[in-house]
Amino acid sequence: MSLCFRCFSSSIHPNNKGFAKVVDVTDETQVASLIKETVDKLDKMDIMVNNAGIAHGSVPLVEFESSEIDKIMGVNFKGVFNGCKHAGKQMMEQKFGTIVNTGSFFGKVGHANSSIYGASKSAVHTLTQALSLELAPYNVTANALCPGLGGTEMHWGFVEREAAERAMTFDELKQEELDTIPLGRFGYGHDFAGAIMWLASKSGSYVTGQLINVNGGLDFT
Repeated sequence: MSLCFRCFSSSIHPNNKGFAKVVDVTDETQVASLIKETVDKLDKMDIMVNNAGIAHGSVPLVEFESSEIDKIMGVNFKGVFNGCKHAGKQMMEQKFGTIVNTGSFFGKVGHANSSIYGASKSAVHTLTQALSLELAPYNVTANALCPGLGGTEMHWGFVEREAAERAMTFDELKQEELDTIPLGRFGYGHDFAGAIMWLASKSGSYVTGQLINVNGGLDFT
């Protein structure tokens, strides 16, 4: 899974506006190299957000192809592991930092026809909580955000596939989903960015090991 990382400087380098790089998050060497390059350019790493993820269609477990399991777990779990491992090493050395992983409400409670995706996100949740305990002595926090139904290309692809399977239009299924969200709208990048920035701020520095719902009231688990 290729992902474009965007790294931005702090006031320590006012002329460095940041940089972007495409890496394969399942390749530990590439992730380690990215983090080293970031620290070389910016002197430190304040925040690491592990957000790369993929989903599968609505597939019953008994019909799921085992060949697809490694693909889902490779991006959703191993990709997060790689980011946590190498960002964690850097943050332990500098004795501060914030790691935020993207989990899911699908990883908190089982959902029919999403067993492997849900399992990959549940693994991220457990990893995050264990990591938070390991990093706490170094003044480093680790949390996971648990989105609900997001207005993303990945989710729209899922809606298109399920709508076709259920002989519905895209808009009909989209409205059906909206009706389940108390706030009446899908989540977007800015909704999650606000939570991430809070976790990385002084006011969020006492929060670690938490699975934080950012879902418009869709789920309370």
